[in-house]
Amino acid sequence: MIRSIGLHTYELNDPIIAAEEIKAGLKNFPLMENSLGIIMCDPEYLESGVYEAVCEALPFPCVGSTTTTQAVNEEADILILTVYVMTADDVFFSVAMSDDVPKNNDALSPTRAAFEKAARELPSEPKLIIAFPPIIPENAGDAYVEAFSALCPGVPLFGTLAISDAIAFDNCSSLCEGAASQDRIAFALIAGNINPRFIVSSVDDSNKTQYGGEITKSFENIVQEINGVSTYEYFEGIGLAKNGKLDEGLQFVPILIDFKKRDDYDGIPVVRAIVYLDENGYAVCRGFMYQNSVFTIINPTMDDILRSSLRFTEKLAEVPDRQATLILSCIVRRMTFGAAPLTEALMIKEKLGDGPPFMFAYAGGEICPTSVRDGVATNRFHNFSIIACVL
Repeated sequence: MIRSIGLHTYELNDPIIAAEEIKAGLKNFPLMENSLGIIMCDPEYLESGVYEAVCEALPFPCVGSTTTTQAVNEEADILILTVYVMTADDVFFSVAMSDDVPKNNDALSPTRAAFEKAARELPSEPKLIIAFPPIIPENAGDAYVEAFSALCPGVPLFGTLAISDAIAFDNCSSLCEGAASQDRIAFALIAGNINPRFIVSSVDDSNKTQYGGEITKSFENIVQEINGVSTYEYFEGIGLAKNGKLDEGLQFVPILIDFKKRDDYDGIPVVRAIVYLDENGYAVCRGFMYQNSVFTIINPTMDDILRSSLRFTEKLAEVPDRQATLILSCIVRRMTFGAAPLTEALMIKEKLGDGPPFMFAYAGGEICPTSVRDGVATNRFHNFSIIACVL
């Protein structure tokens, strides 16, 4: 059985005070044999030394990433450091950081040694991986999904790419035991008596546009051809590209993808985002864009995002025996709320705040299974989605 608690500090400038505030939250929360902290904060907490001081002050390992806007049961704010603590006698935790990830979608090679070492520290096979990869524009989120799936086939993978509140997503770091890196993957392996359950809520096709088609040529996360014509020609033809560039707002527009011709397709579509057009006029995307997949461009409103968040939260509240809950939401969802960036976080706090402890943060690309069938997880990378892992 897992017990959990959400800790927080607003102290941004004094590492000693911040560490004492976090430690004070543990005074009436006895730790069991094994513990893990999921730590998330704005990059400013790294620059001030607060993040490192908090990690040094805690008697258990912490792993996480930079982010913006978070919530634990009692608090929700933009500039805050949170540590979500899980502790148990019959659950086991191991954390590690990969070597530097190259800009070629090869996340497996730099991760293998760290993963194997972390796995050896567990008394049994991992049942869950929580990962915090760096956000590297040239790399697809699926590269990280496929790396962990190769290292530990069928085991559920949950997490987010590191982000900040800057649209350029610079100064974003993966975090592990006081270290921070913009090039390495931080991750935790969890084994023992756990029953992970997952919820994914994306924008649906109720607000689909008339635009869509089939990806007729692609390589990893690069779309080269749509409906038999070049990618640039396709987007120019529908008025979303001009003078060699995509429409500026297209990178914030959800693209609903159906992977029905993939061998591991479980019948559940995912959402993708375009990052930019390269020098060839090809679309570079956040996730892999598999050839022969069918897509639809979606145009959700702020109300659509809120409705999906509400459905998600209602479904989450119905999950029985929630001992620990991690919630991640795409940063573009927060951008949709404009001058009210706390809208989604406050709604989740209101709906779940009186229940079992939870942690909420924004994500730079969400990693979560779309299904777990016969003990085998179909791990996916998502955009524009809100996801949950319940233990």
